[in-house]
Amino acid sequence: MLSPIMKAPNSIHLLYFCLVTVLGSFFLPQLEGRIGESRDQIERRLLSSGGIVYRDEATKSNRLRGMPYVPYLELMPDVELRIYFKSADGSQPKSSEMNPRYASAGWDLHILYIGDRSVLEVYKRSSSMTDIEFNRLLKLLAGNSYWKRLDPTAQGEERPSIFRCNFEREDGMARASRKGSTLLIVSRTLDEELARRKAQQETEDAPTSVKGF
Repeated sequence: MLSPIMKAPNSIHLLYFCLVTVLGSFFLPQLEGRIGESRDQIERRLLSSGGIVYRDEATKSNRLRGMPYVPYLELMPDVELRIYFKSADGSQPKSSEMNPRYASAGWDLHILYIGDRSVLEVYKRSSSMTDIEFNRLLKLLAGNSYWKRLDPTAQGEERPSIFRCNFEREDGMARASRKGSTLLIVSRTLDEELARRKAQQETEDAPTSVKGF
């Protein structure tokens, strides 16, 4: 488990956020993409398709490098992080065959769970992600909805986004952001809440950081 760094005045607000996120996920139609699915559902599908769960701590530590969600882990409520691997050819490797330092040919999948439900997923290709792969992933993760493009420069108080997402599902349940070989999918609730918490933290820290000038 990853423990958040929280300040007392925010505890009630975070409790409300946890309830909204967890309870809301139970009402997400399960065909509406992966965000909101249970860990059992995800792992049943992934592991039956040749995927594995990274168990080695050194491997997991190396896979965390450069992940877009890492700077914001301390802002989150209690979450569980799991990192998976899926080969490009569908074969199932053994954990002992995985190089801790270098990614094998295929995909790393990072998932953050709250209340056993997925709230953030990162799909990272070991090589360059092709546009065909990107489009197929978006279609797969759209479920019965569809993605619309957003202008990341137009974000503000009305549509905060910690990850500066440039896609949002039409049903408003999830957002997406692509950077090179990495595709991030996040619950809209979590994306907006983290943006608000970061702004609040910066406001609280400012008096101390400039004191003495």
